Amino acid sequence: MKNNKWYLLLAFLCSVVMACKEEVLSPLEKDSVAPQQISNPVSTSTPGAVTIKYNLPSDPDLMYVMAEYTNKYGKTISVKASAYTNTLTVDGFADTAFYNLNLYAVDKSENKSAPVTIRVKALEPPIFAVRRSLVLASDFGGVNITFSNPTEANVAVIVLYKDSLGNFATKETIYTKQKNGLFSSRGFPAKETIFGVYIRDKWDNRTDTAKATITPIFEKQLDKSKFRVLTLPTDAKVGFGLPIPLLWNGIISGGDMWHTDDTGMPCQITFDMGVTAKISRFTIWQRQDNWIYAHGNPKRYEIWGSTNPASDGSYTNWTRLASCVSVKPSGMPSGQNTQEDVSAAARGEETTVSLNAPPVRYIRVRVLETWSGGLATHISEMTLFGNDN
Repeated sequence: MKNNKWYLLLAFLCSVVMACKEEVLSPLEKDSVAPQQISNPVSTSTPGAVTIKYNLPSDPDLMYVMAEYTNKYGKTISVKASAYTNTLTVDGFADTAFYNLNLYAVDKSENKSAPVTIRVKALEPPIFAVRRSLVLASDFGGVNITFSNPTEANVAVIVLYKDSLGNFATKETIYTKQKNGLFSSRGFPAKETIFGVYIRDKWDNRTDTAKATITPIFEKQLDKSKFRVLTLPTDAKVGFGLPIPLLWNGIISGGDMWHTDDTGMPCQITFDMGVTAKISRFTIWQRQDNWIYAHGNPKRYEIWGSTNPASDGSYTNWTRLASCVSVKPSGMPSGQNTQEDVSAAARGEETTVSLNAPPVRYIRVRVLETWSGGLATHISEMTLFGNDN
């Protein structure tokens, strides 16, 4: 009896498997009648793209309109637009050549109409305007790259350098849509290096490579053992027994931090680096754990520098080195942190200082607003880089 039960179960499973194999997905409607063509297509050229407006056929089972063309690399590109619109955009063109674009009406049975062919020509793809605007200059530990991106297109900026074998190697790729781009690629010794930069878009269209021979400026982390507190009359008072030197003791996690009392905003503290240096960049770490992007962590703040600070605590003889805004990657409300938020806070918030900034000896941290909007602020750690030679 038991064997019969197993036989019946096996037979049932086999029948289910056979039924599944026989099931074939097909259009809900099926006929062999091709729809009518679209009519009166008119194309408009934009950077790297064309937009086509047209009249739809009257077929009740029309599903979409499809555009096809063969790009400069020999690849067939297809774009579809719903039957509920009469406009279709084809982007990703690599140049400003003329192309034959075929437009098809397609019904619910996947029947295609006869093509309507039009000649189209895109305006210059955005990557080329970005490429022409590239400027490469010497920077601390590497190369400074500036560019303009007037259409705010999504582009990739690929940074290359010639290695010891004389071959170009990729250093890094920066993805951006900034209208005015500015960043530095670092990690190089202070010796003559050939750098290259080219621009790529998401369709893998690429520009030629801009090249420059550059000697990076020597950069090092400034020695925190030389840092000393300088208390000026307008500086914030320490709160909770957490003094300013905890700002540079190398400990980021836990409750180890500089903390003010409820002094109100804006507030500032001052310290002496022990050397006069041209600052290249700095990193600030928030109070970690459950406090990130919350409580007294700075949301808007400034870093100032001086070689001769005014004794009255005013900003006479001070230069603003950077204005900073802390950005939470996820954009989630305070207290709700994603892994991306946690990782970003653990890396610290790095800010680049302008190459035109003067050498300084004294640093002032000025907090304008905290994440909670409260009266006290705190920072776990601060590291500065530059050249004190």
